[in-house]
Amino acid sequence: MSEWFVQKTYYRDLVNQDDPGKAALQLGAKLAAAEPHDEEELSTVRYAQGEVYYRLFDLESAMFKWQQVTGELSPWAVKNIGDAYYELESYELAKETYHSVSTDHPDLQVETALQLVAVYAREKARDEVYEWLHKALAVDRSYPDLTELAKSVYEDYQDWQRAVDLAVEEGKRTGDSGWYDDLLDYIKHGRTDHMTPEYFEHPLIHLGSMNHELFKETIGALTSRYRGTGSYLYWVGTMNRVFAEVETSRGPEWETMAALHHDIYLDLTNGDYLEAEIEPVMPDLLRHWELLAASSSTVIAAAAQAAWNEVYPEKETLPAFQGKENGSHASLAVEEMLRLLESILSWSSAEDGDREGTLEQLRRDLRGIPDVDALLQQQKDVTFDRVSWLEDLRQNEEKAAVTAGQLSRAVENLLSRLEEQQVTVQSQLESSISFYEHMLTRFESFAHVLSQEKEARKSSILETYQTMKQMQKEQFESNVPSLIKAADDVLDEEKSVKTLHDDLNAAMNLRLRSFVHEELFPVFRKSVQHWLRTTEKELQEADASMREESTSLNDDIGEEAVRLGLDLQLVNDWKRDLTRMINRTDLPEENIMSRLEPKQILSRTVGKLFGDMQQSRSFVLQQYRRYLEEDDFSDISETLSYKLFFEFDLFERAVEADVESAYTDVQADLDELTETYRTHLEHTKKELAEVQQHPEYFFDPLKIFDMRQKQCSRLIEENAAGR
Repeated sequence: MSEWFVQKTYYRDLVNQDDPGKAALQLGAKLAAAEPHDEEELSTVRYAQGEVYYRLFDLESAMFKWQQVTGELSPWAVKNIGDAYYELESYELAKETYHSVSTDHPDLQVETALQLVAVYAREKARDEVYEWLHKALAVDRSYPDLTELAKSVYEDYQDWQRAVDLAVEEGKRTGDSGWYDDLLDYIKHGRTDHMTPEYFEHPLIHLGSMNHELFKETIGALTSRYRGTGSYLYWVGTMNRVFAEVETSRGPEWETMAALHHDIYLDLTNGDYLEAEIEPVMPDLLRHWELLAASSSTVIAAAAQAAWNEVYPEKETLPAFQGKENGSHASLAVEEMLRLLESILSWSSAEDGDREGTLEQLRRDLRGIPDVDALLQQQKDVTFDRVSWLEDLRQNEEKAAVTAGQLSRAVENLLSRLEEQQVTVQSQLESSISFYEHMLTRFESFAHVLSQEKEARKSSILETYQTMKQMQKEQFESNVPSLIKAADDVLDEEKSVKTLHDDLNAAMNLRLRSFVHEELFPVFRKSVQHWLRTTEKELQEADASMREESTSLNDDIGEEAVRLGLDLQLVNDWKRDLTRMINRTDLPEENIMSRLEPKQILSRTVGKLFGDMQQSRSFVLQQYRRYLEEDDFSDISETLSYKLFFEFDLFERAVEADVESAYTDVQADLDELTETYRTHLEHTKKELAEVQQHPEYFFDPLKIFDMRQKQCSRLIEENAAGR
């Protein structure tokens, strides 16, 4: 009956009429014929009338009828009123109405919850959607299409944890493999990558009991997703527990799972894992592999079991394989040996081993099997058809036996060499530490010498420059007074007194400039050139010393790692700058006569007032001569010297900065080299500590490779015994 209420077809039971229009007429007649006080019958007819009006899209009439319903049908009528509001897009009224439904009927509870899910989904209210969806699931998970709706909701929200949980729960509850198909799809698309392997243990056991093909595909998909991750070993442990519970058999049906166990065995023995890591899972893995294997793969699994027991007798003992496989196993041994060789070479390369040296030794050991040599080197210009090559060996077991024997010896030699190399690793690391410490001591010592030399060179170069410049300054300043006084020849009785002051000033400046250009600067130029040659030689000696030290350091290092030296271009820069300064520097016009004292100014005034009167001329000349004779002109000497040598004073500061910069560049290169070696030293110390504290990181993979080599040797021995 609930289906009638859900589909709103209850009216058909009352009037036996599918057509809503005709049903409306019949229900109207029923209502008119009903007893006025029979509330139950009246409510029943009104409820049915509401359904008919709803189907006729007369939603207001439908709600009017449902509002008059009482009794058992009232909760359904309230829910239907909410449906009418929903159709009218009055979603707030619809929500209020749905929330007002009060009932213990499971179907109505679910239907009301689903309608609220629809309303909240339109509003993108995820939390409320989840609230009412989960309420519906809690009432009755078997309600038609409810779990499919939940699946769609979770997928739309990309809530993969809930989607996976739903698939697992429903697969177990219903036994419908379709849910496990969904789970497999989630796994393949990475939706379960965040989940721990243990989560899948019980679902897989259940799946294994009902659908072997889907079980195998799911096992394969999970293996692919967990391979290469930190959860891989946990997955192998989970898989072991699953296969311990699932009923299997030896035969073609399970051959793909046997091959999967073989691949996992190769993963765990390729050098990526330590003995302590694989020990908890390897015994069960080998046992299940042997139980699943059929045909020739059985002997490979059995040989692996026996090799494990031989190398790890203290670990869990596995039951020995009691059966016997007919035929030759040499080609199987060759294939396994190739895989082992590739694992060893890949691991040794990752361990910073001498790959080229290792390959060179292998070339000699594998002489006569050029195809294998080409494969191992992975030469781009060599094509190697591995499948065809192995197939050829399967067709020629005698050739396969010879090849297997040669490969076995090559692997034994390779493992021995790698073990010998590791024995020397610690001493090599200790030697490296001593070397780095020695070089750092030399670098620090050289840095100290370099710092002292910088200060000495800078002081020497500056002092010689300052001395040279000061000599020229003193030469100039000492000659200024005499040059000025020599201008008294302008004081001629025949000259006009009116211009005498200016003539005297001009004569003084002329004599000063002539002295600078004809006597002072030629000598200064030679002094500068001498200073440049001396400085260049001094810097060249410093540069040679640095290069000599670099050579000595490189001899200790064994390569051209150090290239220290000064940039001598700065001397050329100085030469260019000084030449330009000397050539362009000129003594500026100086108004020397402007320094006259009041009585001297009076002489000038008299000269201008009385002109060339004989008496005034004599007086003026007498005053100028007295001025020239009595003044020492020291202040004008200093002023002119400051102006003349201004650029050379600035250059002095540049020299100091340039020398500092040249040595700073060298020091920076040395500091960088020192830091590099300090980093190498710290890294090597850590590596040595790692080797000393965790020898298993190297020796465990070798021990595991040895176990695989013994597995291959057993195949060879069994092949020889069977021939």
